[in-house]
Amino acid sequence: MSLGLKQVGFDIVAAFDAWPVAVDNYRRNVGDHVWVRDLGDLLGIVPELLKLAPDLICGGPPCQEYSNAGRRKEGDKAKLTIAFAILVATVRPKWFVMENVINAAKSETWAVARTILKRAGYGLTESKIDASRYGVPQSRRRLFVVGRLGERDGFLASAIAVAAAPQPMSLRDLFGTTKPAAIYIPATSEAERSILGRDEPASTPHERSIRQLPKSFQPHPDDVALVANGFVYSRPVRAGRGVRSIDEPFPTVTRTAWERPTPRYLGAPHPADPLPASSTAVLTIPQISRIQGFPAWWEWRTLAKRDMLQMIANAVPPPVAASIGRIILDREAGKSIPQIQGGFSQWLVRRGRSTQSARNVKFLAGRARKLLGGKTFAVLALELAALECVEEFRAMKRNPQSDLRQALRLLAEYQAESIQRRQKPRQMPMVDVKPLLEAA
Repeated sequence: MSLGLKQVGFDIVAAFDAWPVAVDNYRRNVGDHVWVRDLGDLLGIVPELLKLAPDLICGGPPCQEYSNAGRRKEGDKAKLTIAFAILVATVRPKWFVMENVINAAKSETWAVARTILKRAGYGLTESKIDASRYGVPQSRRRLFVVGRLGERDGFLASAIAVAAAPQPMSLRDLFGTTKPAAIYIPATSEAERSILGRDEPASTPHERSIRQLPKSFQPHPDDVALVANGFVYSRPVRAGRGVRSIDEPFPTVTRTAWERPTPRYLGAPHPADPLPASSTAVLTIPQISRIQGFPAWWEWRTLAKRDMLQMIANAVPPPVAASIGRIILDREAGKSIPQIQGGFSQWLVRRGRSTQSARNVKFLAGRARKLLGGKTFAVLALELAALECVEEFRAMKRNPQSDLRQALRLLAEYQAESIQRRQKPRQMPMVDVKPLLEAA
């Protein structure tokens, strides 16, 4: 996650992990601002984070106890999600990002953590994303929770949705040799690389010229062999398909992604496999690392192959983190505004407005949000007060000002009703059997 955020312009001031092997590899590849810490030790870590006074805290609490690959029994590791929420609520950065598996969204632990974050004043956007739409050839579905102080819930949902690629990235997009989707961007330092995937960010794209791959570029022989074969094997987690075409994303990278099919699977393959698993290409660890979004220059150093694969599998794909980071920076700079989602216009029509009037109100609400730099507010009074402080708004005449205020009031009323409808308990249908019993 740090690598992806760094690529789009974040200044990483500190990083922590309880696993010394992961810390050593981070230090080798990202920077020496990393230390071994147990984030469950709140009394030990909170004072340290308060001194740093970060604008953003990001993290991925352990997911094993939520994961489909695990037992899905919430215990001590799951409670680290609550510890993460307490860290954020205590240090109170302007932003936070939390990544976890999809199942975490339905957990009792996240319900507690969510309450802590809401009471600390954070607006939350809870998005379930597919990594193959955000720069890696892997159908890795994950929950990303982005929080910002004082915001309304869902404030970043439309921006995250818009950032998704229209088509999933395939293995051919990454490894293909006949029509590679990679681009060549001359690096400006040894810390950068020149070959990037189609959706990967450059560190400073406005300063670096982008052009097609040079004619002298030669793909790695392992990549050529993979493309020539056209299929790879991935050990199924839950009775899924084992053989995948390179024209589709790889499944979620796990610690076992390098393993060859077992005799048991070869004897009873998935009926949808397009060819025998024994005929598929063998993925190398560097290829698995790149499928997870790590650059080719990244060095994995460990004595145990299992540890190397565990680090790769545990990681947030850097291009995905970069996508989320870019969205945050754009919103912080006021370059994007949240779309007005749902049936706001229809709601206005039902309240007696004409279709044209409803469109005008929606347009004005969007304009007000743009004047506010894309920031929404959980409290309408604060939103209106912030609008009054905008120089462009203050320069307007009285009637346009009144129209913008009214548009925000109507939008807030609509959003409050929408939330109330979603939270209203469902009424169970009932049948009165008393007459039937009396007749009997």
